Amino acid sequence: MSLSRSPDFVKLWSGYTIAVIGSQITVLALPLTAILVLGASATETGLLVAVRMAPALGLGLLIGAWVDRLPRRPIMVVSDIGSALVIGSVPAAAALGILGLPQLYVVAFLAGVFFIATESARTALVPTIVGRAQLVAANSRLQGSSAVAQVAGPSLAGLLVQALTAPTAMLFDALTFLASAALLARVRVRETVAPRAADSRVWHEIVEGLRWMRGHQIVFRSVVAIALANIEWYAVQAILVVYATRELALPPVLLGIAIAAMGPLSLIGVALVGPLTARWGLGPVMIAALFLETLSRLLLPFASGSPIQAAAVLAVSQALLGLTVPLWTVTSSSLQQAVTPERLLGRVTAATRFVGWAAAPPAAFGAGLLADAIGLRPTLFASAIIAAVAFVYLLASPVRRFRHPEPEPAP
Repeated sequence: MSLSRSPDFVKLWSGYTIAVIGSQITVLALPLTAILVLGASATETGLLVAVRMAPALGLGLLIGAWVDRLPRRPIMVVSDIGSALVIGSVPAAAALGILGLPQLYVVAFLAGVFFIATESARTALVPTIVGRAQLVAANSRLQGSSAVAQVAGPSLAGLLVQALTAPTAMLFDALTFLASAALLARVRVRETVAPRAADSRVWHEIVEGLRWMRGHQIVFRSVVAIALANIEWYAVQAILVVYATRELALPPVLLGIAIAAMGPLSLIGVALVGPLTARWGLGPVMIAALFLETLSRLLLPFASGSPIQAAAVLAVSQALLGLTVPLWTVTSSSLQQAVTPERLLGRVTAATRFVGWAAAPPAAFGAGLLADAIGLRPTLFASAIIAAVAFVYLLASPVRRFRHPEPEPAP
């Protein structure tokens, strides 16, 4: 059956599309709130990104275990409602004149918790809805929505921040989460929760997911590669807005347009990932994605000139990332979903995020400290070197020979 004729997938896809557009507003509006409203330094904005990623560590493993113990759809509904309340607290506090950096850190942490719960549950639920034979198609559609969000979100965020304020812009994100929750509540899918032994402990289930991931060499090598890439990704995320506003002197609207350049190329990447995967296989496409990411990061430190010229360099860097994200996300997610036993999907997803994102909080915070110590441009160049290391690591691994997975039991 065509995915467009699957009402449950259409509802899940629609809810995801609405929420991800809103989330792209907050990606820009949250650090701008810290910088423009509260005068945050590079170290403080780096800490903000680090706190956002902190739940991906030990708490993410616990969330993954519960995703495998409970029906996945209700978890997504509750997480969306929680995200709406947390994000909505920022414009409320700003209106009351009580907004401060401590609240932003709490908001970033709780938003990270709800994000992990939603992503883990969605990753585990998609194969149940569409079947494993249509995973690439389903993930491509979800990634296509992300690409649209990367066009609409930053541009809309820049306009909202310029016209209203950064905290007020986040109100729109809160409303999108409520709309997503309403759509997900209407999904009617028959979920089978694997029975647990009476003496089964959550910790034992977490270890089982970690052990499976470590034992599957292709999955493990790809996770290590993305862990390296995430060091530079979140280092750049931590200081990019500071770099653009203070070093390049970009106004919010121009910054939003430059960041939105990622979107059109993401749509092209979504269109290409199916044919490229069919021709080259999953492994080579994943390697190509990290190569494009390396090129993108190498451009950033050399942005200069007038605001228009600097924004153009930033836009080219973002456009290369636009190709990178769908090529990597669709192939790596499809590979993992295809080879992982259904009963382990929540835990393995959490385990891969744990390893892949473990370095993200210290990388983000460390980038802020390093930028304050040696400057923004040298820190960005160091991040580009790390991206190159991730590319070379994956190129030299067995992943380069991996083509098309078949569902298989745990090794």
